[in-house]
Amino acid sequence: MEARQTPRRRTFIGGKILLNGGASVFDCTVKDLSTGGARLSLDGALAVPSEFELLLSDGRMFHCAVKWRRLNTLGVSTLPKEGS
Repeated sequence: MEARQTPRRRTFIGGKILLNGGASVFDCTVKDLSTGGARLSLDGALAVPSEFELLLSDGRMFHCAVKWRRLNTLGVSTLPKEGS
């Protein structure tokens, strides 16, 4: 049974996980995206903190909170950055 409030659509969008105001960056691929969350694929997902900023290759920016994690995958909830 689907637990999400809104369905995710499959994507293949490049992204960057920004930490410490952009001082540290993890490259990632957004595999699924909805209005309230995303599934990210990246090496070292276990090293990503529980909250971070996500910058998509199309310029959209989100504040994210990790909901679940696997070795190379993160499930996150997203909120648009103010002014986006």
